Amino acid sequence: MTVFEPTPITDTPPPAGASAEVAIPNFREDERLFARYEAMLQRRIKTFGMEHESSIRRNASAKRDELREELAKAEGEHARVSALAATAREAYRKAFPRHVKRTRLVEPTMVENLRSLGKAKKLYLAAHEAWLAVEHAMSAIRRIEHNEPQLEIELQRALERAPDVIKDVTESEEWLAEIHAEDDLAEIKAKVDAIVAERDGYTARLAAGAVGDAERRLRAWAQQGVKPLAVPAAGLLFVRVDRYGEAAYFIARDVRKQLYALPYDRRLEPLLDGVYDLEKNGTAFAARVSRRANSPLQLTVREHFQMCFDDEAAAQLAYQAHREFIKQPRSFAATPCDQREAAAIAALVALVPA
Repeated sequence: MTVFEPTPITDTPPPAGASAEVAIPNFREDERLFARYEAMLQRRIKTFGMEHESSIRRNASAKRDELREELAKAEGEHARVSALAATAREAYRKAFPRHVKRTRLVEPTMVENLRSLGKAKKLYLAAHEAWLAVEHAMSAIRRIEHNEPQLEIELQRALERAPDVIKDVTESEEWLAEIHAEDDLAEIKAKVDAIVAERDGYTARLAAGAVGDAERRLRAWAQQGVKPLAVPAAGLLFVRVDRYGEAAYFIARDVRKQLYALPYDRRLEPLLDGVYDLEKNGTAFAARVSRRANSPLQLTVREHFQMCFDDEAAAQLAYQAHREFIKQPRSFAATPCDQREAAAIAALVALVPA
């Protein structure tokens, strides 16, 4: 499934004639659709794989049953011709005992055959042909017995090839077209295609310079899950500054990993190395330094990163990057804000040491 990275933010002026009314995708809903489509597709691939392996085993089982049936017939035939051979051998032995050895038959002489009026030759030939029939029946049994382990080898080879066969089939245009013709998958595939088309259209408009700063900002925030600053908010840390043309915004993260945007104000720069809480007291906002849970001690920036990253190494890298972010010089003008944002900024600025 295609992964859509946040659109890079560049300082470009809004294009002439750009509309202020823009439709911003619901990226979270889009990702749920992508995940649902992928899950449905994987279920069908898994089902096909299971059916393919079952088919291999069924075919092997059917061949095994055929071999066993053949073996039973061959053993029956061997028993039959063995009985006939024993009878023919015994008849030859009674007439010519010195010509029947332990495992072989001796052909009668011409004199013996003449004296017996051809009976000796007939008895010998009957016993010999019966012996050949026994050998032929035993040969058939050996061949069948050899084929059964060979069938197991072929089964294992087919099962080993199965993943490649499944991959080739499920990536083919014919198979994909067949499953996408199903009603439930066709419906969600159409929605996914529409999302992809919208993303491609946005990329083309961006490359053509037909996207205004407001749309880029709203789209990036929707994709990254950035919300307008909500009060009350606990454990806020300013993690970066985003620029859209002449406008700049602080992006803050709370300890629940939620991102918030606040219009840039240079007076907040001294607060980048701290973690803060914003509260609402009546109609006024109040800010304070965040504390550890059930403790009067201040929550540090390093601890904030440790709370927001599961991996200690990742938390340390993010913390080091934040240290570099603090040191970066910025000369942005203050970005206009509404009354609520101005009140939140004023409450935070009150924490700046005089």
